[in-house]
Amino acid sequence: MFIDEAKVILKSGAGGHGCVSFRREKFIPKGGPDGGNGGKGGDVVLLCDRNEGDLQAYRWQPHRSARNGTPGMGRQCAGPDGEDLILRVPPGTQVVDDVTGRLLAELTEHNERVVILAGGKGGLGNMNFKSSVNQAPRRTTPGYPGESGTYRFVLKTIADIGLVGYPNAGKSTLTNAFTAARPKMAPYPFTTLHVNVGVIEYPETFGRIFMADIPGLIEGAHENRGLGHQFLRHIERCTLLVFILDMAGSENRKPWDDFRILERELALYSPILAAKPRLVVANKMDLPEAAANLAKFREKVPALVVPISCYSREGFENLKSTLWKFVKGSPEERAQLQPAPTKAKPVAAQAVAKTVKPVAKKAAAKVKKVAAKKTAKAAAKPVAKKAVAKKSVKPSAKKPVKAVAKKKAAPVKKAAVKTKAKKK
Repeated sequence: MFIDEAKVILKSGAGGHGCVSFRREKFIPKGGPDGGNGGKGGDVVLLCDRNEGDLQAYRWQPHRSARNGTPGMGRQCAGPDGEDLILRVPPGTQVVDDVTGRLLAELTEHNERVVILAGGKGGLGNMNFKSSVNQAPRRTTPGYPGESGTYRFVLKTIADIGLVGYPNAGKSTLTNAFTAARPKMAPYPFTTLHVNVGVIEYPETFGRIFMADIPGLIEGAHENRGLGHQFLRHIERCTLLVFILDMAGSENRKPWDDFRILERELALYSPILAAKPRLVVANKMDLPEAAANLAKFREKVPALVVPISCYSREGFENLKSTLWKFVKGSPEERAQLQPAPTKAKPVAAQAVAKTVKPVAKKAAAKVKKVAAKKTAKAAAKPVAKKAVAKKSVKPSAKKPVKAVAKKKAAPVKKAAVKTKAKKK
């Protein structure tokens, strides 16, 4: 069983306590304090090991702890440090804090070491506290406790090639043919339940390529439907994505529809996957419907297609050499293998533009005619007279305002005159 996620409870070692001791020898009855320091507790260390395949060891033994430090001893002898706890994990393992969800470390290279939990410091013996005024101290310090925590180990497989496709598309069969891995194969439709990583050997160049067989994806995988997020993360670090399609349409699906759905699911899950180079492998070419579907597929999809048949083993050598050039080849070879932009989309756009332009011209002409008719009708109506009449009314509206202002001002002056007369 392939285990790619495990929850572990880790604890580092505690430091040893300091020792209270006095030197007592013949002819030296008052030799003074000689208590030693305690030893340091062991650390919890993660070691990246390419010989490890998964996290199965931590699924069944999640509780791990390092050794404690030994207390100090007399004659100024310090206690030995506790042994470190070394946890071997496969490349591509991430360490996530289970409480906060924060990514703490990521190991990708062989022999890479990361200290997750540091051991406690050892205590001081009484020999560290002697002085001229305290020649027989009995003071010590205890050892510091170790650290503890709950973590999740998440494995993201590091492979050169990631196989992507619907269930029953031929991914496991291709893995069996190219590598020494042996995923389950059967003549009935089913999907692989865990990731299988195999090695493709190239004896002529003394090279090898790692290929990961990812369980089949379905529509809605980015929303965690089917196996979903559980296995999509395994193709994040792949150099090349290989889309294996059932070109014969034996599952009553069109191969170009399968390709577009798979592309959409990868893009919705992560934009990093959408930017990775890809190769389309047209499987089941031995069936009669495959040839016609392949011709339609090349017209609709601008991608590099390698036709094969896992049943008759046709096209295997071509596919093997193409994979090597894509992954290990020179930059010039990779540029040649990149799918060139097809002329189907520009031609379609031009055709649409050609059909749209006459329609747009006709619509513009109709609009101009309607506007001209409306302006002619508007010119025929006596709009100008009304406008003039309205303009002539405006001055008459101003006169009453002035008259009212004069009438209001006159009484004020008369009142002022009367008041002056009374005063006299």
